[in-house]
Amino acid sequence: MSTITGTVKIAGDVEFFYEESGLSGLDPTNYTTVVLVHGMGFSGAVFRKLFPFGAEHNYRIVSLYRRGYGLSTPWSEEELGLLQSSDGEDHKAYLRLAGLQIIKFLLTFAASQSIPRYSKEQKTGGLILLGWSLGVAYSNGALANLDALTTEELRDLESYLHTAIYYDASLVATGLQSPRPFQSSLFAPTVEERWEIFKQWVSSFFAHPNVHSHDASDLELVHPRQDKPGSLQGLSDEEVAQMTSMQMYATHDAATLVIKAEVFAVLVRRALFDKQYASQYLPDLKVRFVCGTESSGLFVHAVNEIRRCMDSEPSAVFGEGAEKARDLRGTYLERGNHFVFLDEPQWALAQFKAVTES
Repeated sequence: MSTITGTVKIAGDVEFFYEESGLSGLDPTNYTTVVLVHGMGFSGAVFRKLFPFGAEHNYRIVSLYRRGYGLSTPWSEEELGLLQSSDGEDHKAYLRLAGLQIIKFLLTFAASQSIPRYSKEQKTGGLILLGWSLGVAYSNGALANLDALTTEELRDLESYLHTAIYYDASLVATGLQSPRPFQSSLFAPTVEERWEIFKQWVSSFFAHPNVHSHDASDLELVHPRQDKPGSLQGLSDEEVAQMTSMQMYATHDAATLVIKAEVFAVLVRRALFDKQYASQYLPDLKVRFVCGTESSGLFVHAVNEIRRCMDSEPSAVFGEGAEKARDLRGTYLERGNHFVFLDEPQWALAQFKAVTES
């Protein structure tokens, strides 16, 4: 299956590059568009294996390349200044800018491609926004700043966007703390060493005594299985190179990791746990946190915490003022790691569809 590419200009000279599955095999009147936002060090090419299976679910799959990746417009020096600042307010401004640009992409793509709007009765059409790993920082930044949209933009977005999936959300992106202290081998002396260790670790499979217990001691955070090859091991060096960027990993994405957890937590509280905000902005939005049960326990922990929010009080997890506000659920896949869409793309896409319909 050939990959279709395109660009969307959202403002001034800023363009997003994307790859997509196209319309072949879809019902042009009611297909659903799934927009994927990639994570740290991996570009939109990481989702290509999903493309051939979109038609099975009447899905048009669009993989957005975040700015600085592929042919998307690099960040300007002024914009990078916000990210590289030591001021939390600058970090909020950066995440606001980045999130709103994701929204602009959704609205511009929807209008230019005349995609079907969402039908609540038929449960077809519209948009699903799926953030993966560190990409959750950008999709959540979008949902936390909907009050910056014009009345017309918000009305348009409400007619399209019906579900947001946070797959294997990075703890950094959600403002959550690690379930327990650990020593990481990711902090090697050189960038090249850190990059190789990171790729191996994040794509590995992990065995957990019990992912459902909510007991931190039942999650394996750092040490992967040695009896099961990681998701990247079966790929050629060329294939890995096509879907990665060490430069973005070491610079832009590394800088994002330095942002204080409370900055991200504030955005999560606003996007997901603010009853007044949720009642005004996308009140019918479904939000689904999903994790692979063979991913590192750091990713499983995010779903555990979301489930704890819904079982008790969100303020116990996300601080004072957090309250139940949206149709929010946490789901564990029965198998699969951080790259389940690479290892088992057909099965993974079916699971993502199932959680949107739950």
